[in-house]
Amino acid sequence: MSFLHSSHPRKVLWLFYSSAFLSALIFGAASYASGTYQRPLLVLALATALAAAFFLVRFLRSRDERERQINYRALTFAFVGTFVFSLVVGLAQRLGFH
Repeated sequence: MSFLHSSHPRKVLWLFYSSAFLSALIFGAASYASGTYQRPLLVLALATALAAAFFLVRFLRSRDERERQINYRALTFAFVGTFVFSLVVGLAQRLGFH
């Protein structure tokens, strides 16, 4: 798979963005689909999300040590920020704010 080789990090990053966007589109379509199409669309959305995760890991492994540290800190910040935001929204909904 020369297309995924570490000398092509922009192509791998483009594949990550494309598969993540496609996964979001399919997940959104599944929420509006009828019952017979909903499950296959959700499975397809999960498959494209897993592909996005694969491409992200592939991209991160192709970086040098300094870029890995920067990306690790950015991902840690994004994960913690999303987690805290989800907790605040859940708490607000539980308290009656919609």
